[in-house]
Amino acid sequence: MTVFKTILRWLGLVPPVPAAAPAAEDASEQLDALAPLQVAPRAGVAANTSRAASFVCREELLDRSEQIAGYEFALGRKLQSPMLEKSAKLRQVHDEALLRNLSPLAVSSLLGDRFAFIRLSSASLGSLLLPAFANRNVIIMITPATAVEGDLAGVRTALRRLQDLGVKHGWSLDRPLPGMGEFLEQAALVEIDTTAFDGIQLKKMCVDLHASKGKPRVIAGRIQTADDFSLCYQSGFDYFMGPFVCSRENWHPPKSEVNRLLVFEVLNMIRSGADFGVIADRLRNDPILTYKLLRYINSPGIGMLRRIDKIPQALLILGRDQFSRWLSLLLFDLNQPGYIGRVLNENALTRARFMERLAGRGRLPQEADKLFMIGLFSLLDVMMKQPLTAILQQISLPDDVVSALQGEPGAMRDALALAMAVESKAPEEIAAAALLCALDAQQVTAVMLEALDWAQTVVGAGKS
Repeated sequence: MTVFKTILRWLGLVPPVPAAAPAAEDASEQLDALAPLQVAPRAGVAANTSRAASFVCREELLDRSEQIAGYEFALGRKLQSPMLEKSAKLRQVHDEALLRNLSPLAVSSLLGDRFAFIRLSSASLGSLLLPAFANRNVIIMITPATAVEGDLAGVRTALRRLQDLGVKHGWSLDRPLPGMGEFLEQAALVEIDTTAFDGIQLKKMCVDLHASKGKPRVIAGRIQTADDFSLCYQSGFDYFMGPFVCSRENWHPPKSEVNRLLVFEVLNMIRSGADFGVIADRLRNDPILTYKLLRYINSPGIGMLRRIDKIPQALLILGRDQFSRWLSLLLFDLNQPGYIGRVLNENALTRARFMERLAGRGRLPQEADKLFMIGLFSLLDVMMKQPLTAILQQISLPDDVVSALQGEPGAMRDALALAMAVESKAPEEIAAAALLCALDAQQVTAVMLEALDWAQTVVGAGKS
């Protein structure tokens, strides 16, 4: 009984301090009441229309050009435990909670050309929520694959249903499984747990899958280090994910064409109230910076109704605060960055947009521009490989922005803590940070997805 309650509490389906339940109610009845697996209620039981939301985590997935190709959305690694895999009932509750949290958010429509994948057990392939995920961007990754050994006919029926719905699917493999051939040929993706096989096995599996009839794309999953990534890259995998993506070890920022000292100088001029003409003259001396800045300003992410061709025009139309934020983006401009630089860049933009879009919600202040700058600058020390205190000494920022960046308590710091927690794999960290901001899971997840979409748009504008 304790195990069931603990899992449900992690999923956000019961309060942190549960009220005493009637002694006669067994675990099965509790699961049915809190996360019903059918639409129609049982006789004598009222329909449960209020569903508690859970906090959704994301994990980046890279392609062979070391660009972010998509994301996995999950309820956190803590929930991907052997305990869930041993109970089909608990696993279905977990899967239904994940689908229920993502289905109203139109996750696929917010990812552009990227794809989202969502792990489900084979027992959840009959979910009535799956039609909402019939989109070219969404792929249901089926796990554990051991289900094929016990019920081949049932798996075939479930896969036909997915095909009829227009839902793409793939498989996650963490052990050799005889009899998987016919299913792998139908898959869009196959993920291989790199911690479960040696280098020779990984290369052979990748080659065999690419040579199979269906030619699925192959993901190297759970990659731990940069060396493991290199091995998998040489083995021919199409996509790569795991802790290595966000590792900052031995990070050496590549050079940038942008004169960052000039960016700091102009930001200080704007903050001090310098005349627009003087600011424009200072920027005019650096054509590369001017070109890149105008390119960002004219990107779809800013939503300008007409094109801006000159710096004085940009200053007049945007105003000081908006102009400052777009100029600040150039601090993240890198020449030929590797995957760490790209992920850092996009995470900084996502943090900035996430915080900006939360302005005025819950207990957070209305000051969207300040929240944007806090999110953007919060990763600048990693990007530039300098202490944040040294960077803050070079630029004049509002006192409350500096305080939040330096970790001093307050609503703006709470917003930054939430933005950082959303990047983790721990929903309990997100829940604690959201509580301080007085925000719920549905708000946080919706804004996170919108921020990912916006950051992708801006990154694309920077490449054009």
